[in-house]
Amino acid sequence: MTNPKKTMTSPIKIRGHTLLCFQGFRGEGYSREFVDNMATIHTQLNKDPTLKVLVIDSPDVVCSSCPNLKNHECHLHGKGSEEGMVVQDRDVMNRLGIKKGETLSWGEILTRINQKIRGEMLSKICGKCPWLPLGYCKEGIHHLGELSN
Repeated sequence: MTNPKKTMTSPIKIRGHTLLCFQGFRGEGYSREFVDNMATIHTQLNKDPTLKVLVIDSPDVVCSSCPNLKNHECHLHGKGSEEGMVVQDRDVMNRLGIKKGETLSWGEILTRINQKIRGEMLSKICGKCPWLPLGYCKEGIHHLGELSN
């Protein structure tokens, strides 16, 4: 991960669709470096819901260690994948009522996810995500709803 100490004092830059990915994270990913980075960020956010998150529609701190990131663009589904990711980011941000560049606490983001996203929506939101068929994010979003009830 980029400088972990900086993350604690500065907003953590997270792209729109990755806000949902955190709900299903189970220690799996594209590489060991990616998993370790995602786990570090996930742990920080879960330990302190007051942490500030700067929501963006471009590669973020999670993407920084992804082997599919090339020339600051996602290549998960080949060249041109970044365009689809940006559309996905903006869709999630729109659904959550978040503007590009807005900073919110992680707790506020979780509240919005719980209020506005249902697991059944993910097939439309997440498109060709290779993790979608595993159902982790759907279960995570359902669990988030159970926690607030």
